[in-house]
Amino acid sequence: MDDLLENKCIEKQTSTITKSLLKLATNTTVQAEIPDIDRYVKNLRSALKEGDISSREIALLNLYTRLHGAGSGYSPYERKLLTKRKGYSCYPGGLSPLIKAVQFIKPDSVVADLGAGNGLQGLLLQRICPHRKTIQIEISSEMIRFGRIFQQALGISADCVEWVHDDIVNVSIETADFIYIYLPAKPLEGGKAVYEAIAHKLSKIKRPLVIFSVADCLAKFIDSQFSIFYTDGHLTCFVKEQRHE
Repeated sequence: MDDLLENKCIEKQTSTITKSLLKLATNTTVQAEIPDIDRYVKNLRSALKEGDISSREIALLNLYTRLHGAGSGYSPYERKLLTKRKGYSCYPGGLSPLIKAVQFIKPDSVVADLGAGNGLQGLLLQRICPHRKTIQIEISSEMIRFGRIFQQALGISADCVEWVHDDIVNVSIETADFIYIYLPAKPLEGGKAVYEAIAHKLSKIKRPLVIFSVADCLAKFIDSQFSIFYTDGHLTCFVKEQRHE
C-alpha cells in the first residue's frame, strides 16, 4: 500500500511539473525570448500522445533542460566575480530532487535556492507544493530577468518569490527552513570561501532545517549539528533539529 501511495504521489507531482513546463514554454513572452522552444513542446506533446514512457521522460527532460538554461549570461563584473569564486554556470539539478522535496515543504515554509539561476527549480517547487516564500539568490541579473518572466508566465504571486541579485556569501538565509543548493562553486581555492560562508550561515540558524544538496560538496564544511538522512550519489539531504539553549 505504501508503494502504491508513493507511486501515485510521484505521478501527481510529475504531472504538475509537466503541465508547468508546457505552460511556460507556450507563453508568448517566453517563446519570444527562446525562439527554438516550440520544437521541444512539439516533441513532448507527441511523446505524451504516443504514450511511450521512455520517450515521454526524454522529451520532458529535454524541455526542462532547455528552460533551465535560458538566460545564462553574465555582465563583465558578474563574470569576474564568478571566476573569483570558482563558480559554475547554470546546470540543471533534475526533477527527482523536486519530487522528493515535497514531503519537507509545508505551506508556511521558506525555501532558499543558493545559486538559483533563472529560478526554475524554486518556481517548480512553488507549483508542486505551494509555500510562503521562495528566496532565489543569483549572481546573474540576466538570469533573474528570465526568472521574473517565468514567474509571471506561471502565475505565481509576487509575494511568494523574492529575487536577490547578489553573491551568495553576502546574503542572509536565516529565515529559511529548507535550502536547495546545486554545486555553486568548485570546492577549490576561491570556491572554498563560498562553502565556508554557507556553512557559517547554516550554523547560525536555530530552527529545524532541511538541506537538499545536489552533487554535494557541502558535507565536509558543515558542522555536527547536521546529519545526513538520505544520499544516492546525486542528491544528499541533511537535517538539523531544533536547538535548545
